[in-house]
Amino acid sequence: MSTKFLSGALAGLATGVLVGLLVAPDSGEETRKKIRYTTGNWRYKFGRLVGKGSDDLAELKRVFEHEVTGLKDDVRERILRLIDESKTSYDKFKNEVQNS
Repeated sequence: MSTKFLSGALAGLATGVLVGLLVAPDSGEETRKKIRYTTGNWRYKFGRLVGKGSDDLAELKRVFEHEVTGLKDDVRERILRLIDESKTSYDKFKNEVQNS
């Protein structure tokens, strides 16, 4: 998931929430309750998605280290390096999201 995609998704989400608030038929208190519930639900789902990506990269690395045969050593090393770099970028992104 790229930063541009995430930024666009968040901008779209904010716009949708704003429009929803302006045309909401419920009282202010009911609307706030719905917003709290929805944001909590999204936070939970996003946290699961972020955790799943890290697990998937670790599994991919394990497969390339131990199960994939027939690759030249230099190809295997390049693939493992790319996986490590992706995991590092992913972990950095995950930390930025969690700290913001």
